Amino acid sequence: MKSNIFLRRVPTLKGFPLTYKTWTQEMVEPYRRGDTRVVRLPFRQGIGFGRWTEAMETEHEALVAVLGTPKPYIPGRD
Repeated sequence: MKSNIFLRRVPTLKGFPLTYKTWTQEMVEPYRRGDTRVVRLPFRQGIGFGRWTEAMETEHEALVAVLGTPKPYIPGRD
């Protein structure tokens, strides 16, 4: 059974708040999306932790969730 909790390294910038909320999207199966709380650390790094809240069925759905638009049709690829 997979856990619905995650911990990950997150790149940050100097001007970012000490802690902030964002989201995380997996781009490989099972294409899960989760709410993330990030704590900024020195050297432009942070620790993100949260829980998975939903899963997309396909890579296409995950890309649309991240980019906000369907992937373009490219002749010879699709």
